[in-house]
Formats: sequence, structure tokens, C-alpha cells
Amino acid sequence: MRSVKKTNPLQHIQNALLKRRKIGFIVLFIIAILGYFIDQYYPFLPPEYISPEWRDPFVYFLITYKVIELGIFYLLFYKRYSIALIEAKFHLHAVAKFEKNAKRFFFLVPQGSIVFGFLSYKLTGEIMYLWLFLCISTFALWLVNPKKLKH
Repeated sequence: MRSVKKTNPLQHIQNALLKRRKIGFIVLFIIAILGYFIDQYYPFLPPEYISPEWRDPFVYFLITYKVIELGIFYLLFYKRYSIALIEAKFHLHAVAKFEKNAKRFFFLVPQGSIVFGFLSYKLTGEIMYLWLFLCISTFALWLVNPKKLKH
């Protein structure tokens, strides 16, 4: 008789989220390398239609916005749904809701940082702003570890 291994839905979600997290790290690393080569061979010049005294404050606004956005909207919402999942004793409805929001988190964090990083790079012509946004996103992905969800 063949033994059938029961799969835990939470274990399946953890594996899927770990895979998404790993893909996020890889994408951020590839963008960082790509940004380096673009900066070396095809550097951006800051646009002339934005005066130089407004470029840096706009970039600082983007940095502040991204830190607040990650701190409040993503990390707290991810934490809220994970706590709700544990309190609901891993009910299927709570698992589905958590999975949807966790997938959204692992997609939007790298995507938003890449967009803001390229915007800042294009505004200032300095690659360091792109790398700063990529580091912020990497740190946020590092903080959120799906393995911490315990049954």
C-alpha cells in the first residue's frame, strides 16, 4: 500500500512565499548590476526642465515616502494578516486572505523600489539613489520571513 503524504496548506504557502522572496532578491540583484552597467556605459543626465534646486528635495521626498510606505502599508499589513491568520487558527478563509496579501507584498515591494530608484536615478543622474532604493527593498524582504509562520 502506498502512503499518501498529507500536505499542510500553510507549508505550501510558506514554500510559495519563500520562492517569491527568493525571486525578489534575485530581481533586485539583477537590477543593481544592470544599473551599474547602464551608469558606466550609458549614464543618464539630469533633465533640464527641472531646476537643480528641486531635484534633491524631490528625491528626498521619494525616499521618505518609500520608507513610510514600507513601514506602514506593507510591513504592518503583512504583520496584521499574519497575526489574523494565527488567531484564526489557520482557518482556510484566513489562509487565503493572508496568501493574497503576502503575494501582493512580495510583488509590490521590489517593484515600487525599482520604479522609485529609476525615477531618482533619472532625476539626479546618480546611481547611488537607485542602489539606496534597492537596499531599502532588500531590507524589507529580509525582514519578512515566511518561515516565521508557525502552526
